[in-house]
Amino acid sequence: MEENRNFILAIVLTIIILFGWEYFFGNKSKVDEQTATEQVAAAGTSEISGIPDITSSSDAGGSIPGMAAPVVKDIAVSRNDVVASRDNVRIDSGRLQGTISLKGLRFDDLSLKDYRVTVEKDSPIVTLLSPYNTAKAYFADFGWVGDGKKPDANSVWTANKSTLTSDDTVIFTWDNGEGLVFTREVSLDQNYMFTIDQRVQNNTNAAVTLATYGRIYREGGGDSNARFILHEGPLRVGDEGKEEITYKDLEKETYEPEKVTEGGWDGITDKEWLVALIPDQSQSFTTNISRTTQNGGEQFHVNFVNDAVSIAPGASAEKEARFFAGAKEVALLEHYTDVEGVKMLDYAIDWGWFHFITKPIYLTLHFFYGIVGNFGIAILLLTLVIKGLLFPMANKQYESMGRMKKLQPKMQQLKEKYGDDRARMQQETMELYKKEKVNPLASCLPIFIQIPVFFSLYKVLYVTIDMRHAPFFGWIRDLSAPDPMLVTNLFGLLPWHPTGFLAIGVLPVLMGVTMYFQQKLNPPMADPVQQKIFAFMPIMFTFILAGFSVGLVIYWTWNNILTICQQWVIMRRVAAKES
Repeated sequence: MEENRNFILAIVLTIIILFGWEYFFGNKSKVDEQTATEQVAAAGTSEISGIPDITSSSDAGGSIPGMAAPVVKDIAVSRNDVVASRDNVRIDSGRLQGTISLKGLRFDDLSLKDYRVTVEKDSPIVTLLSPYNTAKAYFADFGWVGDGKKPDANSVWTANKSTLTSDDTVIFTWDNGEGLVFTREVSLDQNYMFTIDQRVQNNTNAAVTLATYGRIYREGGGDSNARFILHEGPLRVGDEGKEEITYKDLEKETYEPEKVTEGGWDGITDKEWLVALIPDQSQSFTTNISRTTQNGGEQFHVNFVNDAVSIAPGASAEKEARFFAGAKEVALLEHYTDVEGVKMLDYAIDWGWFHFITKPIYLTLHFFYGIVGNFGIAILLLTLVIKGLLFPMANKQYESMGRMKKLQPKMQQLKEKYGDDRARMQQETMELYKKEKVNPLASCLPIFIQIPVFFSLYKVLYVTIDMRHAPFFGWIRDLSAPDPMLVTNLFGLLPWHPTGFLAIGVLPVLMGVTMYFQQKLNPPMADPVQQKIFAFMPIMFTFILAGFSVGLVIYWTWNNILTICQQWVIMRRVAAKES
């Protein structure tokens, strides 16, 4: 039937539109490469509000003054060796561990105590930041630009304590020997937020002009392959809202510095982790995001610089900034946004185009998790809620399908009578629908409504760290990962680990079976070709969902089971009513 062909086409187009919109329009529109290049060239200056551009020093393109040009080594220096060979102040809080090097005063050794690399109990904890000249260096630092001799990557600081703990402060000091004394107070809250209070005392006989900066340096991009689903890479929040810039964007385009006057921040986000520089939200600053290449490698730079201040002889100046380095926990980021006034920090979580559906789904899941203590069971309860909300439409759908099923003998008669005349066949079919008060499209609406729900749940399972390593029962130890119990290697009995489309788990197969039985309750298609297409769909979806998060497969399977029960009851009721 033509309407069924249109229905299949509509489903395919809907999926293409959803993924296409997310891919092409998910980020804020940006200046194209040629325009950006022309604007930078026209500017003809390396200054931002009178302060040297901290991303274009003579040391290395995109680096802060005092940092040597990046060197990509054939054999990376051991991370542990680098940390052990230097003088450090330890970081040891309830959720973080690492060190701050007294040379350069960089945040370049940081691990997350609450998160492990894999689900195994003996798996190492997640390492977020690593020193320069090690594999995948990733760090942040703070400093000054402007007049006089300033601390750089080789400056050795002194500290008043050997360990930084939660709700404590360590004071670092460096004297340039020429009358400027720099002090940096670093404190850490109970989670992942550092506060950096930078002060400079001018003991010279002349005024000096200085500005504070913060900078993130990363070699290479992230490790995840999830960039089609969510944003990974640099991002910033300014007067115009959030701007997401991918690693690929930086290969093609040059981004101008952006002046921020109403609060904001910049940083680099991964699927589950965030490193962010947060200047004083009450003062203006300038952000810049750039990419450089050295010796076959690529480096990404995210930084901010505050407005410069003039410091008279005998006077001092002080600027405060914050630095977030940790997990993208929804409640925590919302706390920093709503309570501590960090503008849109919670937007670091990429809820996607359907955020107005995705966020409520997450909140509902979290509510059920608070009751049952298992996200797998919470997904089952969420499915019941969704089914309940869609029940009125589903009721009409199945009633229409029941009447459609009763029309099959008459449809067959029309096919035999007008089978060679498609136009007449279509006309007579529509007349029959009208006469019997059957809407052939009634079954489409619930499906179309469930498509954004499906993608929103997929987004929740993928972007929220709550699902990471969240167990269900039995062999399901990570709801955010595909089903590990593969039928294609006989559940691990064969010495072979399938990959790609051959990695089919038990639950995707169960989903395909439930989809098959669900189709059996539907009225058969009049067109043999369409019958074959729909008969193949359970097999196709089994292969497609095999690579999806097992939490999503649980949702789909449970939804199919509920649909089968619901459809069977309603259609029996319709049949009894008609008879």
